Amino acid sequence: MSVYKRGSLWWYKFQFQGRSIRKPTKFTNRTAALRAEAKHKADLLDRRAGLSQKKIAPKFEEYVKEFLAWSKQHHRPKTTALHSTNCDTLLRFFKGHWLDEIDQAAVERYKSDRLKEDRRNADDGSKVTGATVNRSLTTLKLMFGRAEKCGFGVSNPVRGVAYLPESTGRIRVVSFQEELAYLSKASQPLRDIAQTILDTGLRPEEVFRIRVENIDFAARTIFNPFGKTKAARRTVTMTEAVWTALKRRAKMAKGSYVFPSEKHPDRPIGCVRKGHNAAIRRAGIKPHFVLYDMRHTFATRAVTAGVDLPTLSAMLGHTSITMTMRYVHPAAEQKRLAAAKLESFRINGLIEAASEQAVGTNMGTVAQVN
Repeated sequence: MSVYKRGSLWWYKFQFQGRSIRKPTKFTNRTAALRAEAKHKADLLDRRAGLSQKKIAPKFEEYVKEFLAWSKQHHRPKTTALHSTNCDTLLRFFKGHWLDEIDQAAVERYKSDRLKEDRRNADDGSKVTGATVNRSLTTLKLMFGRAEKCGFGVSNPVRGVAYLPESTGRIRVVSFQEELAYLSKASQPLRDIAQTILDTGLRPEEVFRIRVENIDFAARTIFNPFGKTKAARRTVTMTEAVWTALKRRAKMAKGSYVFPSEKHPDRPIGCVRKGHNAAIRRAGIKPHFVLYDMRHTFATRAVTAGVDLPTLSAMLGHTSITMTMRYVHPAAEQKRLAAAKLESFRINGLIEAASEQAVGTNMGTVAQVN
């Protein structure tokens, strides 16, 4: 039996079915460490013989396939796609490890190392955000929770791991100058997609999935039948620019979608990230903004133009005004005007107070003279 001491604790190491198993015993006594090693070996033999309800843990990459197959049956396609993307990242760190070898310390190392990586497809040198790491931790936690329910001899290493702090969100509103520069450099269909988001406030994926039959050109409206809530399934009004662009595309459409996939015309377009980043680069826009920021811009401009929050909430497909407030970002000019108004109000108040005080003093002086 191979037991050895590291620091004040005893560890054991042995081979089982071609796999090297090494564990700390949490004991300072050699005899107790030998008993812990024997117990672990007996437990593994019982699992292999089917005498234990716990199954032998597979390698991480093997279980990923099983997990994604289960996710495909129980989750929405978009949720499964998110888990799949997160698993691609997790595989870079945990591939080759047995499932029961991944402990809390390994998860903490993953958090630290992942935060040091550059954000994919970012030209500004920004790093991966805490929110991105947290989404992958959620996938990892769900994976191990599923493994526990399936009877594998594992404990969830994400349980007890603190999630990273997340910012309340970037405040990025596209200026009119940036809009003109961006649209002039954007290729099609990106230009029409961006224009539709800017003028309707639809989410990018909602624009991608616009079907010809859901457009009423006579009423100048677009019906969005998608969304988790009743509020998300809504009708929005088209501006003249959007009406013209979609009218042209509807006439050219070979399938149901106004923005079809290039390879599969019967499917909606899936992503325009490369085209978007190229347009940002050609237009020389800094700092960088993402396509979703155009929805933020729509909300901010609507408030600036005097649209009331209940109406804007309905236009954005939100269930409450509280959600809408997250998308309303006062621009620098709005803040300057607000500060100027407050300063003017304060100065006028001080002048009025000083005038009243002077009148009171004069009246007192006159009374003393009389």
